[in-house]
Amino acid sequence: MPLKCLHNGEEIFAFNITDDAEWKQLKILNAAQKCLKMCCCSSTVVLRTSHLGTKHFAHSRRGECTTAPESVEHLLAKTTIVSGIRRTPWIAKVEQNGKTPSGDEWVADVMASLPGKKSAVFEVQWSRQTEHETRERQARYEVAGIRSMWFFRQHDFPVEKEVPAFRLCFNEKSKTFHVLIPSPFYSGHWIRHEDKDEPRYWQQSVELSRFVEGSLMGRLHFAPALNKRMPLEVFAASTTCWRCHRKTRIITSLVFTANKVLPGCPDINTSIYSFEELISDGASILMAMLPVDILKQHGIGKVKPRYSKTVGSTYLSNGCVHCDALQGRHFDHDVAYDEEMAFSVEVFFDETWASQLHVSRNDIYRWWFDDSF
Repeated sequence: MPLKCLHNGEEIFAFNITDDAEWKQLKILNAAQKCLKMCCCSSTVVLRTSHLGTKHFAHSRRGECTTAPESVEHLLAKTTIVSGIRRTPWIAKVEQNGKTPSGDEWVADVMASLPGKKSAVFEVQWSRQTEHETRERQARYEVAGIRSMWFFRQHDFPVEKEVPAFRLCFNEKSKTFHVLIPSPFYSGHWIRHEDKDEPRYWQQSVELSRFVEGSLMGRLHFAPALNKRMPLEVFAASTTCWRCHRKTRIITSLVFTANKVLPGCPDINTSIYSFEELISDGASILMAMLPVDILKQHGIGKVKPRYSKTVGSTYLSNGCVHCDALQGRHFDHDVAYDEEMAFSVEVFFDETWASQLHVSRNDIYRWWFDDSF
């Protein structure tokens, strides 16, 4: 059930015929002249409309044609993708075929092209496909110099830049599709079928045509928090200085709040100790991020390297705001439950920190869609 056929040798597309009267006239003309032919096998054509309202073409007699039939949902999804492409400068075509330099054939559900840009294809996979098959098909497009994106009905698929893949859900009542973008809690290898619709696994839901439009216009990003300016929220708790016995505050945790500038993007959590131990020159970097005057305004002592007799070495530490005595990190857990956000400063999150901080890959290397337009 394709969306295109040949009319006297020229390609025509069902989604271009929006007027019902024009569709009816084409039916009458084809019945009289047999002027429409299938692109796949040159069979004669009948014009149909699915129960979802999608106009399409079909074999009048299938005969020996081996082209696999498509579901009505698949047809509607392709039409929706085309509508998204048409809101951009890109040109949309459906059911486009081609070959790799080595001769491997491919057929793309929907292709978008623009002079000076790599062509992009959008594949709707309404039936189940293994990860191995996905990677094989992805490789064919890469060899052909074409970008590709996958929309899966199934709930398990890879989350990586090399294979852009997303879940596609259909609402029978509204007859609309939404693209679901995995959250940090999602793992294609571990998610169970009975849990696939739990909200915690999906961080964003975007209408399909809007998602396609945005992806072509540069609004889809992988690991968007890297090399981005964002607020660093400093959490602190009160304690009593062991030396001067006065109240002071110590930094208990640090949060790079990517979500504040990239809604739906996970925040990145760490501590002053992890930052020093894992980041090259981390102590100097963090001290520059947390100026003494700002710390003092919030009752927090200077953060700097201090020698600890208990540990027998020097490490980046909290100090008393009054006497500058080291406030040992082994006491942090005693007050951490009372922590609260003390202040925030705008910082630049360097991409090298992601791997050095041992932050969960799920928190960093995710897809994010800018839905602000």
